[in-house]
Amino acid sequence: MSTKPGLPVEETLTVDDRLGLVTFEPDEEPFIEVDTDICKRCKPKPCLYVCPSAVYTLDGDELVYNIEGCIELGACSVVCHKIGEGAISWSYPRGGKGAAFKFG
Repeated sequence: MSTKPGLPVEETLTVDDRLGLVTFEPDEEPFIEVDTDICKRCKPKPCLYVCPSAVYTLDGDELVYNIEGCIELGACSVVCHKIGEGAISWSYPRGGKGAAFKFG
């Protein structure tokens, strides 16, 4: 049953609901590395806003990141390099590791 007329249920899921459909196989090798010293000089901190998985958070004034749960969008690296010195170094996890999406 649809919550909006004419749209199937799949199209009305929130981002949080959709993230619940993702499973993760952790990679021992880090595929995201962040130079938090550079982050301290970044005022806008765009990575906090573009990551739908909330990989990046603030603890007081310190940027904290946890790569578990990353859905491999890569937007954090793009906005970081556009804004500043490129504190985020991002690449895809090794084969078979990282996010696996259910239902496409």
